Amino acid sequence: MITATMNVVLVYLAVTCLTVIKCSGEEVLLTDISSDSVLEHGVPNVTSLPNNILTVIGEATDYIGNASQTLTSCPQAFGVEGIFEINVPGLDPFPVLCDAQIAGAGYTVIASRSNVELSFFRNWTEYKRGFGDFSGDFFIGLDKLHAITKSQTYELYVHLEDFEGNTRFARYDEFYIESENESYKLSKLGTFTGDAGDSLTRQKGAPFSTYDNDNASYSQNCAIIRVGAWWYTDCSDSNLFGVYMRVGFSTIGIYWRLWMGEYSYQNVKMMVRPKYSCNLI
Repeated sequence: MITATMNVVLVYLAVTCLTVIKCSGEEVLLTDISSDSVLEHGVPNVTSLPNNILTVIGEATDYIGNASQTLTSCPQAFGVEGIFEINVPGLDPFPVLCDAQIAGAGYTVIASRSNVELSFFRNWTEYKRGFGDFSGDFFIGLDKLHAITKSQTYELYVHLEDFEGNTRFARYDEFYIESENESYKLSKLGTFTGDAGDSLTRQKGAPFSTYDNDNASYSQNCAIIRVGAWWYTDCSDSNLFGVYMRVGFSTIGIYWRLWMGEYSYQNVKMMVRPKYSCNLI
């Protein structure tokens, strides 16, 4: 429920901080609202705003009003990040790491690579359940990733950083993986945007593979060849779950081929967010 008081707070924050609301990558300027008019004349008619803006205002209001509630995805409010518990159909509530800095609010981090300490060369059961820790490197787990992406339409954001501090990204406006019954197949992968190049579309339709459960169509076990796990086809244009290499190029490293070939990156994050998301920025 959006109260009048919360409307004042949210609209006032929006217009006094940055006067911009971002919805699914599109910026909407609130040029017809000023902080003075809000204070003098009251709240504008928020029902005239686009539905996705109303949705995020409602979510932000609910979050502020009851911070202990269980969410269905990461909060889509500016600056709100950290560990939150979410509830999606098919699983008991579970914690996720939410990021609001890299590409805007509302992103659930599904994988993080930043050091050599945690190996991603793991078996099927470990990838099914997930491994690692939110304070360092981790993978959320295929069961959770399936449940999240099944609950509503999600987009995927891949953040890459080299050892010189240069960053690139790849965004796909739809992302869905099937259940274990279909080997967590990368069933849906939407339109690509970004400056890192599209190194994932060729994997669309590919099942997930580990060294002990090879589901790729290739004649050899790509998980063993690449010393990792992934949605492999012919051992793939990307290998974000490969070996963490401190420097250099390697076919077993963490690479995204269309940016720097088989250069192995320093930092990588894979994140998902509801496609029709909207957040105050």
